[in-house]
Amino acid sequence: MISRRNIRIDVLQTIYAMAQQEATKPQEMAEKRILQRIDETAALLVVNLHLLMRLSSFILNIANKRASKMIRTADDEQVNVKIADNLYIKALAGNKTFTDLVKKHVRPEWLDEELLKKIFIPFTETPEYNTYIAQEGRDQAAEKAILIHMFDVCITRNELTQSFLEEHFLYATTDQEMISGWLDKVLTHASNFNFNRILSDEKIEFARELILCYYDKKEVVFELIEPKLVNWDADRVAILDLIILHLGICELLYFEQIPEKVTINEYIDLAKMYSTQQSGQFVNGLLDNVRKELHEQNKISKKTGRSN
Repeated sequence: MISRRNIRIDVLQTIYAMAQQEATKPQEMAEKRILQRIDETAALLVVNLHLLMRLSSFILNIANKRASKMIRTADDEQVNVKIADNLYIKALAGNKTFTDLVKKHVRPEWLDEELLKKIFIPFTETPEYNTYIAQEGRDQAAEKAILIHMFDVCITRNELTQSFLEEHFLYATTDQEMISGWLDKVLTHASNFNFNRILSDEKIEFARELILCYYDKKEVVFELIEPKLVNWDADRVAILDLIILHLGICELLYFEQIPEKVTINEYIDLAKMYSTQQSGQFVNGLLDNVRKELHEQNKISKKTGRSN
């Protein structure tokens, strides 16, 4: 589920962190840290889904409180608790890899009732929710659609939820969009999705090889970059831009399965996302110049077939 783009982002952030810390064994620490990042992403996914479950069942709290009133209104007697038995939530609750990771990553003191109430109540006021509870029976498409809507309203676009996640997960802001994109697939396979395998062995190896290449080929790559820094002082180029350039050239030279165009476009996008306003153009121009030079020297060899 984690794409090569996500891995590139994680590798970039990890190497940058090592540079900022002036780590004595940066490669060794970076390899260890990248595996921790993958584990953190899995934990964030589990916490997001656990919150979705807690929110789905929160309607029962409301129903019980209204039922316990000494004087009850007609509305108190007719709280619709349909969403508490959502088909996909029940399937997720039966997934052992999910429940095991909930025990590992979710702290009991998180998500108190008052916070859940503040997050949940605005969702019950949406037209989508009221349409859902008005429908009789359980249609699978509607069951999934309401959870995706709840996730969007209560988690993705809710400031309280995002503040909570950012408080407990260092890379919550970076990973949240990715996790939102996984939601449909995870729900589709809720009963048997393997939460211990959000990253394949092949992509773990890609992350390790990219880190190894960055540190092992640093001098070779810089010799290609330095002559291209016309009117630029190498010492004043943003460290993030230099890391992006190094990673891009590593892919051009040493990752035969990845097409040149994919590599260049990916690292231009990373420069635009994580560095300065001028970085996208700077990285584009320099990577393209290096690519042309390497072609003239017959140093680029790419296998046929697309891989990103």
